[in-house]
Amino acid sequence: MKLNSIELRNFRSYTKRSFDFDQTGNLLIGANGSGKTNLLEAIAYTSIGKSIRYHSDHDLVQIGASAFALTGEYQTDLMTNLKVYLSYDSKHKILKINDELMKQLSDLFARVKVIYCAPDDIGLINGSPRVRRQYFDMAISQIFPAYLGILRNYLHIVEQRNRLLKTTCQKAEKRVWDHRFVETLYALYPYRKHYLEMLNSQLAHSFAHLSGDFSEVQVRYVGVIRDALNQKFDSLKAHVEAMDNKEILCQRCLYGAHLDDFVFDMDGNNMRSFASQGQKRIAVIILKLIQAGLVTSQTGIKPILLYDDIFAELDSRHSERIRDLSSKDYQIFVASPKEDIMDIWGSMKVIRLGDDA
Repeated sequence: MKLNSIELRNFRSYTKRSFDFDQTGNLLIGANGSGKTNLLEAIAYTSIGKSIRYHSDHDLVQIGASAFALTGEYQTDLMTNLKVYLSYDSKHKILKINDELMKQLSDLFARVKVIYCAPDDIGLINGSPRVRRQYFDMAISQIFPAYLGILRNYLHIVEQRNRLLKTTCQKAEKRVWDHRFVETLYALYPYRKHYLEMLNSQLAHSFAHLSGDFSEVQVRYVGVIRDALNQKFDSLKAHVEAMDNKEILCQRCLYGAHLDDFVFDMDGNNMRSFASQGQKRIAVIILKLIQAGLVTSQTGIKPILLYDDIFAELDSRHSERIRDLSSKDYQIFVASPKEDIMDIWGSMKVIRLGDDA
């Protein structure tokens, strides 16, 4: 799919601004603070209905304004037009697709695919488990929109169950919520397992073509429950019952998908401790490129790639390899404060951003 244009109203640093884009690719060049990242964040917002950088909707409203609105005009791979309108004020958020009001963000996930890459992505390796869970939940939802509903239901049940554990509850009442918890957990885990299997299959082949610095990179699932992704329903239920007293004492849920982690290994060692910063940066870029390929193969939709100043930390050899690995079938946006980015991506349309953004 391609983004033909976008209009921003009171979004971050933009009061009112429209942009028209080239369908092959666009270079966004401007000094730091010129609005490059804000523009990419707006583009990503029209694909997932929230900040790709985990800002609250309130924080996206321009200072002094009470609401923001975004309108993205897309062209699908079937050459049909797709208009996405999103607005937010302090009371509610509105999503319209082709001027039709939508009730669920999953409607947006199913139709628009955008993948955002930024220097902060190194936090997928160096950061907290929560950062990794947020990323993988988003990536899975792009391929399987139904996962988003299952995840929301699961998190709602975890919240209700935690409230119950803070009270003097009857065992029968707790068993009702235990059963709901196990049901949703059992429905959620297969999506994570399937995504990791597809991802690791691609990782096994990707790094050898990029750099001799890598021999084997894999993502490992670390559940609070041992071998969590392969547990049967009855074994999950038995684990719940075995944890009764400990959870009541701690007054919270002590295991499950909301506490599990994804760990990046290189040659069998945790990359967080053993890999260089350069290796980590390459790894997360490759992760996003594999994500793009999985979106294409599983949904039939070619995603849009957003590169937010990711080449500043890479040497020219690796930058050129990333360019070569970025399929020409994708519309690509590259943001940079430096003019020399045109040496790598010179065939793209150049959009210059400045203080008037």
